[in-house]
Amino acid sequence: MKLSEKSFGYFLFLVSAYLVVLGFLPHIALPVEMTVREGVEDPQYITISILSFILLVLMLFVVIGIYLIRHEKFGPLGLVGFVLAIIGSIFNICMSFDMSFVWPVLIVHSPELVDFSGPLFRGSIFSIAHNLVIFLGTLGYLIFGISMARARVLSRTASIIFTVGMLLTGVILFPPFIIRTIGCIIVAISLIWFGVILMRNKVLQAT
Repeated sequence: MKLSEKSFGYFLFLVSAYLVVLGFLPHIALPVEMTVREGVEDPQYITISILSFILLVLMLFVVIGIYLIRHEKFGPLGLVGFVLAIIGSIFNICMSFDMSFVWPVLIVHSPELVDFSGPLFRGSIFSIAHNLVIFLGTLGYLIFGISMARARVLSRTASIIFTVGMLLTGVILFPPFIIRTIGCIIVAISLIWFGVILMRNKVLQAT
């Protein structure tokens, strides 16, 4: 068994556990009914936002690892999905960095800037960039997941589960939390599935 595949399998197990914890944490730590400003003002916001930032970085390595381990199976469509998923992930990490380390400062000195009805989100440039981040991330993971399923990179069923979960999983900071929680659990199941396959050094071609 290749050590790299076994090590990456353990890494997927770790990320799956992280996903489940972070999926449920906002239900426990943050109020269910709140505006964006109220969420950022909550004392638990900084902790959860930083944990979310770390998760996005981990998911970037998940995508890179899956592609590198089975890159010969992805084909042109998989390469396109991989590139878009990486670009979308990097943009999401940048946005999450602002939410984790900049917004808590803004909420004290310029709270209107973290309000969806405020001048920042209503500004055309920021609004376009914000929507582009969401679009590229969603499109990238969709194409990446479809290419995994079509090429049976690891497991067709697990690839479909991964794709559905990633489409449901977004920034895990604001309601409705239940959608993101479901997404986190679904992605965690797929990552465990991938990890088991890699640790057994067996590609399930028929599933």
